[in-house]
Amino acid sequence: MRSLLRAELARVRARPLVLGVLVVVTLGAVGLVLFGWWDTRPPTGAQVEAAHVQLAEAERLWQAEGEAVVERCKELEAGARAKTPEVSFGCDAMAPVVEAYLPYRPDLATVLVERLPTVWLMAVIGMLMTGVGLVTAEFRSGAIATWLTFAPRRGRVFLSKLVAACVAALVVAVVPTAVALGGLVAVCALNGAATGVDAVVAGGLATSAARWIAVGIAATVAGHGLGFAVRHAAGVTGIVVWWAATVESALPLVLPAAGWVRTSTNLEAWLTGQATYTVVTCVADPRSPEGRFCEGLVHTVGAGQGALATGVLVAVTLLAGWLSFRLRDVT
Repeated sequence: MRSLLRAELARVRARPLVLGVLVVVTLGAVGLVLFGWWDTRPPTGAQVEAAHVQLAEAERLWQAEGEAVVERCKELEAGARAKTPEVSFGCDAMAPVVEAYLPYRPDLATVLVERLPTVWLMAVIGMLMTGVGLVTAEFRSGAIATWLTFAPRRGRVFLSKLVAACVAALVVAVVPTAVALGGLVAVCALNGAATGVDAVVAGGLATSAARWIAVGIAATVAGHGLGFAVRHAAGVTGIVVWWAATVESALPLVLPAAGWVRTSTNLEAWLTGQATYTVVTCVADPRSPEGRFCEGLVHTVGAGQGALATGVLVAVTLLAGWLSFRLRDVT
């Protein structure tokens, strides 16, 4: 099995598909770094001058009305604290400052939270393409038939190709993430934006990265199974489009109670901790002009349920691919 896996990894490295997907996803990450640089660029001299003019006017008004504004703020704060003791309106920090009149510049933590999920989404799509493309290329070129003459045990061939595809997919995910992370840190430091990231934000990003990687591996495995089942990239694309049109779009309209079946809902639940969908129920109401009263009932899908539903779907695609490869001729 080890020699077969080493051979599969060597064949994966020789496939231009993996390099092409890696380059495309990495270019997308570089584009997001450029957007990060644009968002965090320092204000121009004209913007600084205009901010000081606005600050001077605000300070003039503050000298006349500031004391009354602070007093009113403290009255409102005291009333709010009667219900919520820990509330704070920041009344002692209401004096105008020049930063309030400069263009908004996000700090590093904000930039990472906003940009990295987009990189991870592109990586998941690239991982799906890797899982599908590595298999369908074998059938398209006829190399799979030749390979089986040297390794006739189809179970080992199927498993070794799956592991090799997952390894290649991890590269497709890790390299763009490293490029985006390093690039965003660099541009924030270059532009003088705040570069501190507290432990809570860092922990949240690490958790999100792990969850996205799990989704990417699931996409790779599903693509691997569909590739063996359909044996053509166009066929896999057709299945994905059909699933998006029926299960993701049409089914919730026809049967709202089946909202938990949607892959997008389950993935959202896994990635964010929970997801919701609404089911509208109507009852007879003589007092209503329409003779009925309708109310939307919100249902929650937890992370565990989302992971289970997605895992079952991935397992079904993998089983379909294995059965097709095991029972059908490859020529």
